Amino acid sequence: MATPPQPLPSIVYAVYCGPIDQAAVQKITQGLSRATTESVKEVHVMFQSLGGGVGDGIALYNFFRAFTVDLTLYNVGNISSIALVSYLGAKRRRTNTFATFMTHRTTSPAIALEGGKLKAMTESVVLDDQRTEAILRKHITMPEDKWAALETGLWLTAAEAVKFGIADEIAEFAPPVGSKIFFF
Repeated sequence: MATPPQPLPSIVYAVYCGPIDQAAVQKITQGLSRATTESVKEVHVMFQSLGGGVGDGIALYNFFRAFTVDLTLYNVGNISSIALVSYLGAKRRRTNTFATFMTHRTTSPAIALEGGKLKAMTESVVLDDQRTEAILRKHITMPEDKWAALETGLWLTAAEAVKFGIADEIAEFAPPVGSKIFFF
């Protein structure tokens, strides 16, 4: 007979380090959804990702925005590409002093395609660029020369991320001694 899971504390500390893909979205949404069925008041997540799929990242962004428990994400090293869009969905966003952020235009895989499929892929990439840039511009206020860097890759320090509205403050992911830390 299976042992039922232990109840969650009122403040939950968790870690996600990995790509933003369908499996990650499933793990993260399942893990966070459990907090809504118990008496959890806050969730703090150490978040580290080099990015992944645009659709998966936007789904995670929308889930974070709709999440009914106070959610704080912490950049502890690097949040890149579509993971930055996901990060912007959290109610509170913190970053380590030495963490960085990176975003860029949408890329597509280098595969051989015939004309019609290549045209469809191009249209998909343009659409993904439009929707990710719309989310970025909704949250971020920075000079146009910084926005222009999206073409080649925009890298930002923690201090710049706070200045431009990506992160709310520089703060450490520091669960109190004895806290249980959950993993997605």
